[in-house]
Amino acid sequence: MSIVDSNWKSNIFCQLKERNRQSNVYENIIEHYNRILENNTILQVQCVKLEKDVYHLRLANSDLEKTAEASQELVNINNKLNEANEEVVTHLREKGELAREVLRLNHALTDINEKFTREEIKTQQYKNENDELHEQLEIAEFHINELVQTNQILRDEFEAVKSNVDRLQIDYNQMKPTCIELEQELKIAKRINKQMEDELMFYKNQQAAMHDYENEQFNNKVNKKVEVRKLAEPSIFFDDDIVIVPSVEYSPDSYQDTFGNANYNPMYYSFDESLHRENQRSMHGLNHGGRNLLTSFMRKFAHGITNSSNDRLYRTSTSCLSASIPTRITARWDCTDLEVYALQFQPSGSILATGCSDKMIHLWEISSTGQQHKYCSLQGSHGAINALDFDNEGFRLLAGCSGDKAYIWSYGEQRMLKDTYTGHERLINTCKFISGTKLVTGSADRTIKIWDLYSRHCIETLLAGSKCHDLVVKDATGTIISGHFDKKIRIWDPITNKCRTALEYDAAITSLSYNDEKQRLLACFRNDTLRLIDLRQNKIVSTFKHDNFKVSTDTNKAVLSPDGHYACVGSQDGSLVVWNMENKQCENVLKQKHNTMVTSVAWQPDGKYVASCEKHRQVILWSQS
Repeated sequence: MSIVDSNWKSNIFCQLKERNRQSNVYENIIEHYNRILENNTILQVQCVKLEKDVYHLRLANSDLEKTAEASQELVNINNKLNEANEEVVTHLREKGELAREVLRLNHALTDINEKFTREEIKTQQYKNENDELHEQLEIAEFHINELVQTNQILRDEFEAVKSNVDRLQIDYNQMKPTCIELEQELKIAKRINKQMEDELMFYKNQQAAMHDYENEQFNNKVNKKVEVRKLAEPSIFFDDDIVIVPSVEYSPDSYQDTFGNANYNPMYYSFDESLHRENQRSMHGLNHGGRNLLTSFMRKFAHGITNSSNDRLYRTSTSCLSASIPTRITARWDCTDLEVYALQFQPSGSILATGCSDKMIHLWEISSTGQQHKYCSLQGSHGAINALDFDNEGFRLLAGCSGDKAYIWSYGEQRMLKDTYTGHERLINTCKFISGTKLVTGSADRTIKIWDLYSRHCIETLLAGSKCHDLVVKDATGTIISGHFDKKIRIWDPITNKCRTALEYDAAITSLSYNDEKQRLLACFRNDTLRLIDLRQNKIVSTFKHDNFKVSTDTNKAVLSPDGHYACVGSQDGSLVVWNMENKQCENVLKQKHNTMVTSVAWQPDGKYVASCEKHRQVILWSQS
């Protein structure tokens, strides 16, 4: 019996010891514990039964004492009872040990659960951080791809620039010997020019001295003869403003006496002949009361300052009652060998100015029948002509150039470059006269400058913050409206010179055209649209699109007709599109009459003709059939 008990206990101990080695033994231990409890309950029930049997046996002990067999059974029963009690005690002891082990394991399980919860929290944090890192990694990969593309673009541009630099270096190396030779020739030419200038100054000084001597001799002879005639004829009288002299005879001998002097030089003969003819006309004027003499001197001193009254270029500005829709070509001609960028009619409509990449302005006389004749070419610019504007009288022509300068020419009898305005840092895209004393220029350097015509100094710089593609002057107060690359039209206050209103759109503005009578502004946009804006409300009235209209450049010009009823613009494919501003319909499409893109259009002030120019030198004059 003891061997069986010992084996049972050792088995349970081994089992418990084996279960303790494992991590997930809690359920098995609890299950064994429950079985032990059940066995204990069964043993307790058996013990109660045995106690009852003992009690009954004790009651029957008196009868059993008589027999040895009954006594022996009682001893056996007592032994069984003791064994049962020992087993009960052993089970109770094991039950206590198991209860303590269960409590210890429960505490360990609670600690493990808390630790597992903490680990789960950390795991979730690590997961969130991992997700954030993945997002950052994706963003970084996207930026890396962008940088790789940008780097590739920059590499391509660098290679292109490098190839251009290499090509330019080769060209430079090829041209360098020629340049050195030209520099040497230039030095020689400058030296010769200096010698010629010195000789010219010497001859001019001699000429001036000779002229002074001749005039003095001539005046002395005339005064002497006037004094003699005054004494002979007392009818001569003097007034404060008028001198009336009777006929004074003039003898050519006096002129011969003048040139009989030893200082006379034959090289001045042509000039002296003109002087002799002028003196003869002057003497003839004296014979007729001095009126022709005054006229002669007025004509002499007025020459080169103002043009004569019969100059056909300076007719008064015309007014337009109804503009014609261009439908046919009246004239077509090549303006230059290079490119044409700008067009502008003179206020009278008789002259068309064209600005070209050859740094020249060509003026064309337009007859009443639409035939063109070249009037003259104006030189002096240091860059291609990008913009043109006439003053209100038509006496002066303003030009904006790619060489960051603006110029003013006079182009009548005295064709000369009068003024230069320097101050922009990049090319000038547009320029306009504000009044008789001020002008304005808009540049790619993101500024608009207002200039004083007399001092030729910049009196105000408007900081637009974006490239100015075109501008117009709204009224006599000098309100400026400018269109820019940043998709904004800015209206500038003439008093404060600050931006009063900024109208923002969805595309860059390439040109502006203003109708003062209707207070409407036509804007051309880079997204191939025209928009008519009511400046009284600063709202878009109409938007115009057409399949044949594609904007060619950032400064593509669209223009309103003088009466404000039509708009005309050139396209990239060489077509011209005309819209009606009243019914918003396309009036006409002149398809691909130009060979290349149309860069500018201009409407004649009387509305009869429309001029358009293409990039490759050709100009077309349009009229209605």
